[in-house]
Amino acid sequence: MTQTPRIAPLTVAERTERQREMIEQIGSEFHIFTTFARHPELFGVYERFAGRLLYRSSLTAHERETLILRTAYRCRCGYEWVHHVEIAEREGMARDVIDAIGTDDAAGVDPLLVAAADQLVADHDLDDATWAGLRDRFDERQVIEVCMLVGNYAMTAGVLTALRVQPEDGYAAPEW
Repeated sequence: MTQTPRIAPLTVAERTERQREMIEQIGSEFHIFTTFARHPELFGVYERFAGRLLYRSSLTAHERETLILRTAYRCRCGYEWVHHVEIAEREGMARDVIDAIGTDDAAGVDPLLVAAADQLVADHDLDDATWAGLRDRFDERQVIEVCMLVGNYAMTAGVLTALRVQPEDGYAAPEW
């Protein structure tokens, strides 16, 4: 369902020099960036942190995108979902796996990552079995990154949803 944004993305004419430079540096006119750029101080910090998690992850691309997509699904954030489907496909993730991530049972998807994302979104915690599974599979830095990755994308989903940031033309958000 399309809604009116509560805070509209910045138009080119509205941008300060700093906002213009920030958006140009990212190289994208996606609504997430042109909306968040309305608060340049926070956007600068957010972009560095989120960019680190996305572009310099210690997780594999499939692990990262499984966690992000599952978080987007659990938070019901269509904006986040459509953009990360595109990234997951670019990284070679099979479409049937992507589709399964966006279902309640997530059949055929890495059960440890699904459990971790589900628990972190719902409870902001991990049960002992999921914790043990993560520690068996990942080193301590990666486990911290799993928690921060899901936390960042859950926070972002909340901001995108509350601000009613809409997908760009050509992107259709799912109706879960």
